[in-house]
Amino acid sequence: MKDVLLNLQGISKDFGGLRAVNEVDLTAEKGKITALIGPNGAGKTTVINMITGVYPPSKGRVFFEKKRVDHVPTHKIVEMGLVRTFQLTKLFKEMSVLENVMVGGHSWTKEGGFLPVLLNRSSARREEM
Repeated sequence: MKDVLLNLQGISKDFGGLRAVNEVDLTAEKGKITALIGPNGAGKTTVINMITGVYPPSKGRVFFEKKRVDHVPTHKIVEMGLVRTFQLTKLFKEMSVLENVMVGGHSWTKEGGFLPVLLNRSSARREEM
């Protein structure tokens, strides 16, 4: 049996009277590359937003590691390990490349967020190394 990481079952998204995405099925297996392709306006970003909890699907279900996540808050989905990047090209100019990459890593720290870093706790410094 396939080792399924992500499974979309008939997801659709309506914005008022406009159906932006219509009954998409997709399965992504662990260890394999899966792509979502299409022309501008095809709904690719809307699908990604439904997968990551930005938008709830109007119809259908989203599973990540066999857990249903289509109505789970985004921050909880991130804690589960399902994250996304945005098409932003701006960096924090005063920060190094590594520091820019680390900006999104606070969700997975053992120290539990920004407070230990702000308090300059030694355990937070060790975790950054």
